Amino acid sequence: MKITALSTGTLQLKPTFLEGSPSHGGTFGLIWDLQRDPRWTDPLPMWSWIIETDSELILIDAGARPGAGGGITRTRFDITEDEALVVQLDQRGLKPSDFDRVLLTHLHGDHVGALAAFDSRRVWVARPEWEPVAHLPGSLLRQLKAPVYRGFNPMVFEFKGPAVFGFPASCPITSDNSIVALPTPGHTVGHTSFLVRRKEGDVLIAGDVTYDLPSLYAQVEQGFIEDVGKHRDTLPRVLALVQGGVAYLPSHDPDAPSRLARSSATATAATFRLERQTSAPSRVM
Repeated sequence: MKITALSTGTLQLKPTFLEGSPSHGGTFGLIWDLQRDPRWTDPLPMWSWIIETDSELILIDAGARPGAGGGITRTRFDITEDEALVVQLDQRGLKPSDFDRVLLTHLHGDHVGALAAFDSRRVWVARPEWEPVAHLPGSLLRQLKAPVYRGFNPMVFEFKGPAVFGFPASCPITSDNSIVALPTPGHTVGHTSFLVRRKEGDVLIAGDVTYDLPSLYAQVEQGFIEDVGKHRDTLPRVLALVQGGVAYLPSHDPDAPSRLARSSATATAATFRLERQTSAPSRVM
């Protein structure tokens, strides 16, 4: 199994944003304090992940698109036309139609920017993430919470699989359980992480659980947290997985690709390995 990281340009955040909405009294408190923060972080990546299995080509997240704006987050995007996802795929000899599936960690703008290039029947998102914005009245907020193109109609999956790896439920993505979706809500109500299980070392493609590894260790609540209670349940579950030896690959961590490379280079038979399911459920997607 091969995993490739690619970033659709960079973004810069207000450092206040990385302190999280709970520490600013909630969403409106953070919005107010963002307006008063004159600082910017260094440019940060927006990782998408190409996964090549023996039988499928899978993309996780679709980055941002040129011209993206930061809205109330005050995020500053720097995305050239050459950095657009479809262009980068073309440089690697790939087309959107080559992908069997596109999996989404969540529906924020810097994760869905290139979805219009893909057949929505191949795009999968967790039901708890899509349902709140799929129909009226929630769809009225879609451009704010989930800025997908008009007419977007994804496939949905549900966490009906067994409790695994310290999580209360799961969803097998592949029939051999080499990719498993884990519910990691909080940042958004249906935020999802994907555990990729390889002989070279297991990795967790973690979206925006936190923006980097140190913040996970510190259990920091970063950005707008849609459900604080669920996020405070998610953080220690993810940390336990990472402390067990799983490489942590969040979407905006500059060190994520090098962490992936180290995971592959240092894996041995003695490396912590999660036991595989005793039975392989049929493919659910």
